[in-house]
Amino acid sequence: MKLTHLFLPLGTVFLLNCGTGPTGETSNIEIRALNMALANKAQQLHLTYLDTYSILVASDGKPLIFFYMPDGEHLSELGYLRWVDARLAPYIKANGVTCAGMVGDSITRRTYVVLVQNGPREATWEDLLGIKTYNMGVDGETSGDVIQRLDSLVQPDIDCYFLMIGNNDLHAGIPISQIVANVETIVQYLTAKSGKPVVIQAVMPLRSL
Repeated sequence: MKLTHLFLPLGTVFLLNCGTGPTGETSNIEIRALNMALANKAQQLHLTYLDTYSILVASDGKPLIFFYMPDGEHLSELGYLRWVDARLAPYIKANGVTCAGMVGDSITRRTYVVLVQNGPREATWEDLLGIKTYNMGVDGETSGDVIQRLDSLVQPDIDCYFLMIGNNDLHAGIPISQIVANVETIVQYLTAKSGKPVVIQAVMPLRSL
């Protein structure tokens, strides 16, 4: 299935200013701190870390409005296409991934906001990535919740897991050190049980309302 990969020129798009509250700059400061800790942990564990934060912001560091739904947190169609084009597809192609497990919260789950051409119908991760894919995202999920369902994530045909988790943890006030420890638990379990690599992805920024 072909998907529309069409982006407006960045110079023609208005940016929203950062503010306070659940989707303000304070939250993005926390997200950047978490991402730095996740990147360090990935390096320590000799894992790939994908920077999925910077692909959604302009040169001034502010999130671009057209990558988001009106709630300022979930991705729009363009946001998902940007995620795929800038980070996932290049990794999949370079590493010969044939079946992916997408693990995370609602940001991972809600690919249905993308429409497939000549349908139209709601897209799946298989449409977006062009390979067999398990959508293992759950709305409201925290890193601790993922740990509770680790057994269900292991599938024999998955040859790479893509993990993005931590946004809901921060909303719940869970310390960054605990989030990173949980991510390490998730990674070690999936690696041990499946023998396949786990890619840690950065938590995406929030757009100010």
